Amino acid sequence: MNKLIIAEDLMQEHEVKGYFEILRESVIRSRLTMTAVFFKLANSSQRTDIERHQISSFLKSKIRKTDLLFQLADGVHWGIFFLQSSEVEVKAFLKRIFAILKQEREFQQIGLKASITEIRNNNVNFETLLEKNKQKLADGEQPTWSIEQVSDYSVQPMEQVKVSIIEQNAIFRKVLETTINHLDIPHFTLDVATYEDGYSFLQSDSYKTGHMHLVVMNDILPRKNGLEILHILREMPNEKKFIIYMMSERNSEGATLNAYEGGVDEYIVKPFNLRLLEAKIKRTFARFWL
Repeated sequence: MNKLIIAEDLMQEHEVKGYFEILRESVIRSRLTMTAVFFKLANSSQRTDIERHQISSFLKSKIRKTDLLFQLADGVHWGIFFLQSSEVEVKAFLKRIFAILKQEREFQQIGLKASITEIRNNNVNFETLLEKNKQKLADGEQPTWSIEQVSDYSVQPMEQVKVSIIEQNAIFRKVLETTINHLDIPHFTLDVATYEDGYSFLQSDSYKTGHMHLVVMNDILPRKNGLEILHILREMPNEKKFIIYMMSERNSEGATLNAYEGGVDEYIVKPFNLRLLEAKIKRTFARFWL
């Protein structure tokens, strides 16, 4: 058997584990996708050190600056972490580089196999990821130039969203609560609470959690009106977690401008169709997964 060559200019398996754990958690926080690809030379035990070095150099020349290429400890597998890329994008990349390898004279005697794992949750550890993909790439189990897939980690987790309804009218407050509770929004669960005025909302401390927070409130309220609440929320260090809908009976251009300049995300003039509110909320959360 040829002596294994470890490429000195590539990151190695033991160096990458820490990076992977950070990247995996960022997938959850940012709601982005990471896709891992693993390669192996066909008939790897018969390949030379020169061929392995050729593949290392070739892969390094084809990745983006945001991609992380590394070599596994056995010297015959390579991996790439593609950040903010889905399996569809990565499959297109693989087909493209496979076509180049087949055409290049220096690679005509070399065949590659690949496996893809799309990661949308944090239920996978580094060792398991390597093991599952190595099994897909085992000699004799997969044809040359084929692309296998590990689909165990592609389901996005549900994210809890706090929803605060601040409305003085008890009947309309209940209508809003029922409407929002019945919304079916992919990837999100809604935890709805209601308040009769701005003061009771602030006393609840619910707005201080780290969750994404949808606030649906009237502009005119007893004890801390909507504009005061808007100012308080937008002055918080983590104000970007708030999605603020302001309801108002005022349909003037000035009132609308003041609301948007103050930081509302949606300004809804009363009376309004509840289906309009449902559509706006669904559209807002759909944007997080585009």
